[in-house]
Amino acid sequence: MPGSTPKCTLIYWGGIPGRGEFVRLAFQYAGVLYDQINDDSVASHMVNSAKTGYPPHFAPPMLKLPSGQIISQTGNILSYLAPKLGLQGAIPEGEDEEAAAVRKAIINQFVLTTLDLHLEVHDTHHPVGMMLYYEDQKPEAKRRAEEFRRSRIPKYLTYFSQALEGNVEGGPDGYLYGKKTTTADLTLFHAMCGLEYAFPRRMAALKKEKKYELVWKLKDRVGNEPRIASYLASEERVPFGMGIYRHYPELDGEE
Repeated sequence: MPGSTPKCTLIYWGGIPGRGEFVRLAFQYAGVLYDQINDDSVASHMVNSAKTGYPPHFAPPMLKLPSGQIISQTGNILSYLAPKLGLQGAIPEGEDEEAAAVRKAIINQFVLTTLDLHLEVHDTHHPVGMMLYYEDQKPEAKRRAEEFRRSRIPKYLTYFSQALEGNVEGGPDGYLYGKKTTTADLTLFHAMCGLEYAFPRRMAALKKEKKYELVWKLKDRVGNEPRIASYLASEERVPFGMGIYRHYPELDGEE
């Protein structure tokens, strides 16, 4: 896919990074051009087979392929793109079908775990109902955020730290699998950026503990990759704000 035409088209809400950012980062890392539909027409693609064909799509992000076929679900899109964008990990010489399936499954495991974390972040400011305003559920949000800060963030950081420590080949250098950037690294990078935006006091306190330093090493490594660094400094990068990662001072704390 690198350098090829026609391009894929990412269909996602405008004005927020959201789950679409995981897909953007994959294209940006690979240096592959893509189009975007991020205007008022996004909603018309949802559960509308007359417009999108089979299968119907519950929610964005959706990815329109050069063939015209549309696929959706963040993890599913990344799984599709990984081998096409060189983000599926190093392929050992002579790798058989079963070994390839296991390699892909391990990388996808990390991606899906990060997406679980991503969802939990959303629930800190919308713990009761996603169609309600934050102001309608502030007491519940404060309680949920306290539990998330104290228990859930450390649990996820511990998990990813153990994964990095266990990856003898590249973990100490900030790679979740092997020693080549994968979709797993990119998704965790974005989640870490979002957590530092939403919970700056808590993340700063956890960073000082040093026991999660490999996770921050991954974040720094990915952020310094030339194409990613260029993207982050550009106007293409949609800033955090009112999407999944929101900073409400009352939901943050050092513990």
